[in-house]
Amino acid sequence: MKTDSSATPVRSPWAIVLLVMLVLGIFFRLVNLDGKVFWVDEAFTAFRVSGYTEAEVIQAWAEEPLTTAGELAQYQFPNAERSVVGTVRGLATAEPQLPPFYFVLTRWWVMLFGDSVAVMRSFGAIASLATLPLLALLCQALFPARMTAYIAVCLMAVSPFQLIYAQEARPYSLWTLLTVGACWALLRALRRNRWSDWAIYGIVLTLSFYTFLYTLFVAIAHGMFVAWQQRSQLKAFVCSLGGALLAFVPWMVAIALHWQQGLQLASWQRQPSPQGFLALPIAWALHITRTFLDFDQPYGFGLDRLFPYGLVVLVVLIGLGYALVLCRKTAPPETWRFLLLLLLVPALGVILPDLFMGGQQSTVSRYFVPCWIAVILIVAHALAEAMTARLGRLALAGLLALSILSCGTSALASTWWNKEGGYIPYVANQINQTENPFILTVSDWWLFSLAHDLRPETPFFILTSMNETLEIPFGYNHYFLYSAPPPLQEVLVQQGAQLATFKQLDRVPIWCMALPGDALTVCPPTPSTATP
Repeated sequence: MKTDSSATPVRSPWAIVLLVMLVLGIFFRLVNLDGKVFWVDEAFTAFRVSGYTEAEVIQAWAEEPLTTAGELAQYQFPNAERSVVGTVRGLATAEPQLPPFYFVLTRWWVMLFGDSVAVMRSFGAIASLATLPLLALLCQALFPARMTAYIAVCLMAVSPFQLIYAQEARPYSLWTLLTVGACWALLRALRRNRWSDWAIYGIVLTLSFYTFLYTLFVAIAHGMFVAWQQRSQLKAFVCSLGGALLAFVPWMVAIALHWQQGLQLASWQRQPSPQGFLALPIAWALHITRTFLDFDQPYGFGLDRLFPYGLVVLVVLIGLGYALVLCRKTAPPETWRFLLLLLLVPALGVILPDLFMGGQQSTVSRYFVPCWIAVILIVAHALAEAMTARLGRLALAGLLALSILSCGTSALASTWWNKEGGYIPYVANQINQTENPFILTVSDWWLFSLAHDLRPETPFFILTSMNETLEIPFGYNHYFLYSAPPPLQEVLVQQGAQLATFKQLDRVPIWCMALPGDALTVCPPTPSTATP
């Protein structure tokens, strides 16, 4: 697949559009990085970056249950007591389904630029921005018209899906970067057929394996393409893939040794969706549209919410169907085959287990990262072919406008559909406004999420076992119970404590608590009295 050197250069107006989209993409990715809720998955990222293990932290809490929000930070950022070895060991033994490359890089990034939520998230934002020039190179390898590269980069720059994960301390932006890089490296190796190029492809694929396990589906798609299109180079591909898999053997061993921990943490994927089977196709439709528009419609998007948002989803799906047909007719055959495999193989790898075993992992957009790359490329080619028609220009303008509006909304929001715990900023604000507060909780990892938004001196009393003697210190003005299981609530009520839920947060695991025998303890005026 060679670029047509005779292709007409893109005229200056389109270069201006590209520049504007790039500026907006940079702005949206870097604005409000520390203003979003630091939810439990990101807290786990920070925990892994610190190098501590769960056993060490729980042991420390068992020995000294009284701590502060500031002291909890030692388990959220790198420190001299733990090295990168601790980061890798913690992942290998407790979360082997998460390879270590992203976490190691993030640790070094935070050590270099400082301990803060914004810095930790900025690594993903930079990785997302680095994807844009690589995407342009990939377009040049796939399409003869330079216009396709311009449009693809514009769509990727302001893609709502790319934005929300660029602003999250998780490995998905890095996986996007390495997936685009692996695709470009493969096409380059096929075109030049040099061992050095095949070695580069193998290295990028190895790094992608060490970032996210679903890289396997990308490798399968690449192998099918080589067997379909360039069978004479299948041997070179197998050698590169074999080298990547050989380099990944140490982590395969970690997975084999600790597979039960990984299965336990991913057990929710094998459970049926609470909304029933119909939730799966609805979720798939929402996944696709989030590449271009996203107004915070959650995973549990039900039939009662299909109008009017569902009409927009339908229009986008029809447009994508047309783009697929147009790409099939006008793109080079090898390009169509490559994009089709990149779209279908990773999608089927996630969807088929749910269809045959009744799980719900396919309701999660982030597992389809390679598919969204293919979708952007397919739509970009279709729009480039339609640029001579007024309707094509209107379609591009409409998509960019919807994407910009979506990004502007989500970038400034404190939480979004991809995060749980949207209540945390409100709860933390209520606690911060009280004088001399005290928080009783259990060894639940959500406490890290709350601690990030509290004053550093806010005290926590952390129970590591329900068999402990409950001796809560007196003398605080406001007591709060956070993320407590029903047995603990019952024990407190039996001992004479009064619990009250926060107004409009009846389902949130936070209670105001008044202790018996302590006249100082009062509930803030905002909670409404309720029983646990």
